[in-house]
Amino acid sequence: MHESLQGVVRHQLEMLVTPILRWEGDVWSGIFLALMIHMPAGARREGEESPSDENEESSSQAWHSELQLTVPSLGEIRVALWLQEQQVRLQLLSREDAALSALQAGVPELERRLRAAGLETVLIDARPWESGADGGEEHDETQA
Repeated sequence: MHESLQGVVRHQLEMLVTPILRWEGDVWSGIFLALMIHMPAGARREGEESPSDENEESSSQAWHSELQLTVPSLGEIRVALWLQEQQVRLQLLSREDAALSALQAGVPELERRLRAAGLETVLIDARPWESGADGGEEHDETQA
């Protein structure tokens, strides 16, 4: 294999083992975004066959996504999302007081819109992002 392809091949092999999609980059000039989407452990890949009992199990597992957004006027904002059937749980974190206040003020409208989109259970928590903390619940896929 040519040396220039080793990184691409390594990435493809990692995707087979760990079903996490990760993207980082500038979404607009001066606005950085890091996005990770964790596929539920039991979710099928396209073309894979699985017994019907596995289908029921995979449909009950939560999808988990995280994004970190850096906006010059607001600083860093972190969002963790868990989606399971008609339930969603969001954790909104900010280190900046002004950004946190804006997030907290927008929670009722966001909750209203998510319910209008058909989600039955909507839990949203906006709180300070403590230095050195990772948000605490980022690996908890059982709650939604």
